[in-house]
Amino acid sequence: MIKNNKTYNRMKNLFWVLISVLFFFVISACKKQKSCPCFDTNDIVEFSYTAPDTITFENETSELLQIFISHIDLSLPYTYECKDLYKICPCINYIEALATDTKTPTSYSFLRMEQSDVSEMQYFKYTVQGFEFEFDFINELPYIDQMDHLEHYSSYSIGDVVYNDVVVITNLDSETSNIYQVFFNKQNGVLRFIEKSTGSVWSIKN
Repeated sequence: MIKNNKTYNRMKNLFWVLISVLFFFVISACKKQKSCPCFDTNDIVEFSYTAPDTITFENETSELLQIFISHIDLSLPYTYECKDLYKICPCINYIEALATDTKTPTSYSFLRMEQSDVSEMQYFKYTVQGFEFEFDFINELPYIDQMDHLEHYSSYSIGDVVYNDVVVITNLDSETSNIYQVFFNKQNGVLRFIEKSTGSVWSIKN
């Protein structure tokens, strides 16, 4: 009986060793090095800003707020370890407008566009006076009526200029910043924003 117990224990230990080896093999087989290219400069046409540039907004009392785009940053080639079981490992590339403004002397990402090579994802990530939000014009615009914090105008006038496909996002988190709403579109970027505390409307000065 003792001998049988020892044999059983050895077999059990061997079993777990084999399971561990097999698990390590499967995990190792799932890993691979994925090489990702840099941002394709042909896609710059999808981006609404250039550098250097100054974007001026004006409120109802003729005060001005200027955003100074100092640099356009493009993602570089990179390599990473893909650990997905089905080998679905996207490459994310981006273009980014770095800026300061009359209220913020420290450089920040005013707009960043991210793309993936495994889907039609194309996220535009904005920062407007501390309010950060993102929107995918390709995949989210067709379903915008289902989103309570978003509105869509096929055309929208600011002064004498008419802008197409304008999206309005409402900031539902009152703690994040003093911005209540932002008006923007893919072609022109940020067009208008409204402050929560004062109700002041800042519109792009054409």
